[in-house]
Amino acid sequence: MVKNITILSVLEPLLFKEEWIHLAEISRKLKMPHPTARIYLNNFEKEGVIIKQIKGRLTLYKLNYFNPLIIDYITLVEKNKLIKNCLNEIILKEITSFLNKLTNTILIFGSASINIKKAKDIDLMIIGDFDKQKFKDFEKKYNLKFHLINLKKLDEINQSLKEEIKKKHLIIQNSEEIIKWMLKN
Repeated sequence: MVKNITILSVLEPLLFKEEWIHLAEISRKLKMPHPTARIYLNNFEKEGVIIKQIKGRLTLYKLNYFNPLIIDYITLVEKNKLIKNCLNEIILKEITSFLNKLTNTILIFGSASINIKKAKDIDLMIIGDFDKQKFKDFEKKYNLKFHLINLKKLDEINQSLKEEIKKKHLIIQNSEEIIKWMLKN
C-alpha cells in the first residue's frame, strides 16, 4: 500500500490544472528523476487517468477529467498529500487530529498548506457550524493564529478565492465534496 501511495504522488503537479504540464516540470516539482516519473506517468496513461501529448521533443501531460474514476484518484492523491505533510510536520498532525473531530467540510489553504512552520497564520475554511470555544481553546493551547473563513456552503466562495485555494491547499474533511467543488466551473 505504501508503494501505491508514493506512486500516486506523481499526479500531484497535475491537480486542478487545465494546461498541459511538461515532464521536466513534473520531475522538478516531485524531485524525481525523469525516467522514474515517465514510468509512473505512462502507467497512469494506460489506466486512462492522464492524457499524454507529444509535441516534437516535448512530452506533455494532464489529468483526464473524463475518466469516471478521476474524483477517486484525486481524492487518493489529496489524502496522500495530507498524510505526507502530517508526517513531516508534527503541529500539522495535531491540527489535523483536532479538525478531524469536527464533522464539517474543512481545508487549510495558502502558505500554511505548503509550510505550516513558516506561515504567519493558518488560513482555514470551515463549512457549517462548529464549537467556536473549542476552536479558541485549541488555538490558545498551541499558540496558533488562525484566519478563519466560516461559510454555510462552498458555493458562497468567490471565484478568485477559489482559484487561490486550488493552487495551495490541504483537504482535511470531506475530500470528495471539496474536489467536486474545485472541478466545477
